[in-house]
Amino acid sequence: MTRRRTQDERSAETRRLLHQATIASLLEVGYANTSTPGIVQRAGVSRGAQTHHYPGKIDLIVAATEAMFDGFADDIEKLAAGLRTGSYDLDTFLEKLWAEMLNGTWFYASLEIIVAARGDQDLRKRLEPLILDLHARFEAAWEATFTAADEKSISSRVAMNLVMNVFRGMAVQAVLRKETHYFAEMLQAIKSMLRAYVTPVTEVAA
Repeated sequence: MTRRRTQDERSAETRRLLHQATIASLLEVGYANTSTPGIVQRAGVSRGAQTHHYPGKIDLIVAATEAMFDGFADDIEKLAAGLRTGSYDLDTFLEKLWAEMLNGTWFYASLEIIVAARGDQDLRKRLEPLILDLHARFEAAWEATFTAADEKSISSRVAMNLVMNVFRGMAVQAVLRKETHYFAEMLQAIKSMLRAYVTPVTEVAA
């Protein structure tokens, strides 16, 4: 006999569907063309369910962004943990990190939102704490996973923040440039430079 879902479980599932539909809409049609009726149709829920959880478009955008950022931070923390436990080396870690940036939904959806927030003070104000929390989780992962060759020169936190910003710029270029070798050459350069500044922390099994 199938267990009947609780009200909390049904509500959580509705929010999840709305979050997914919001991100899908941002990726497919952009922020300006994303609408609450369109999100509701994509999610397969009722308009009443949408307004119950998220009264307006901005509420949906902020909630979906928070869920998306949490998922991306979880993925980065898992990648960093894999490097610490020796599941792969630094070069492979960087390849996985670049693939996550290039092929995941989070970056291009967040790009749409960030551009919109530039001209929307309310949206910008509500997104600022989310991006600060995301970056704090990144930096905690960097500090747990890398040691600096020379803390007086460049800390592991700064080195990895720089890598992330370079990857973001590369991902923007990838919208219009599709030459694989172009990005492979830059990735190789990043690997070489990073090795000079940080060393991965190795966790010893108890």
